[in-house]
Amino acid sequence: MKKVFLLPLYFLFFCIVVPFGAMFFAPQSEGAAETIAEESETVTVWNVSDDTTITLDMTDYITGVVAAEMPASFEVEALKAQAVAAATYALYRQGSHENGCDVCTDSAHCQAYLSEDEMRAKWGDEYDTYYSKIRSAAESVEGEYLTYNSEPVMAVFHSMGGGKTESSADVWGESVPYLVSVESPGEEEAANFHSSVTVTFEEFKNKILSQYPTAVISSQYDVSEPVLTDGGHVKSIIVGGCSISGTEMRTMFDLRSTMFTISFEGDNVTFNVTGYGHGVGMSQYGANAMAKEGKTYEEILSHYYSGATLEK
Repeated sequence: MKKVFLLPLYFLFFCIVVPFGAMFFAPQSEGAAETIAEESETVTVWNVSDDTTITLDMTDYITGVVAAEMPASFEVEALKAQAVAAATYALYRQGSHENGCDVCTDSAHCQAYLSEDEMRAKWGDEYDTYYSKIRSAAESVEGEYLTYNSEPVMAVFHSMGGGKTESSADVWGESVPYLVSVESPGEEEAANFHSSVTVTFEEFKNKILSQYPTAVISSQYDVSEPVLTDGGHVKSIIVGGCSISGTEMRTMFDLRSTMFTISFEGDNVTFNVTGYGHGVGMSQYGANAMAKEGKTYEEILSHYYSGATLEK
């Protein structure tokens, strides 16, 4: 009698109470992922070159971004990693422009983008081969993106970090948990891994004075040894009594990165530079080196965006 009496209560518990409780205790990240996926099938792009706005299918957009941002000759797994990073960044920037667009084609602000005509002009006879390769990579990771605390991450990237990437705190002054300094071996195979800029001492002095008029510069001894970041880039340097950030020096002298040393010879000042770009996030040449070693795009992304989650 007792067992017969309790059967209806068990039935009510599992059919009503358990499902009702699951509504409150189910993980939220899956719901967040579904919401983002539903809202991100298209992307509104502001083409800064002709001041027009276009709406693209997300995969079409990502194909154009990868074509513009990464050499088509790179390994497929590196192209996949770039595609995921580009899609994630588009979601991160969604609706951020004052004109209502999600992203723009200015690589200094958002991400570069190539139309089909621009891809044909860039690749010529190799268009079909390269387009198919990049399109296939973009389609294979369609719908995938990186999150941190269930939100799309700021998936920034650069060409090469000089052997080690930078933390966001050292470059932009804001600490982001998934944008920290990590090793980035294999970049040295790039043809322009090392570069240099040479100016006369008078040019060097005048450029500094144009931004720091109180600086007193009479010789090389007025230039101190730089303070370096964890990634080995110049964080700051004192010139003529004024502290100047590495990013300011890079801008003033049009350097490829903030990983540089300064040498003086006669009347010339030479900046010896390593790497290319701001150094934060994924290194493209580093990603390609990892892919050549057999690493997957998931492993590449996990390495460069520490602690971020790949949503599928």
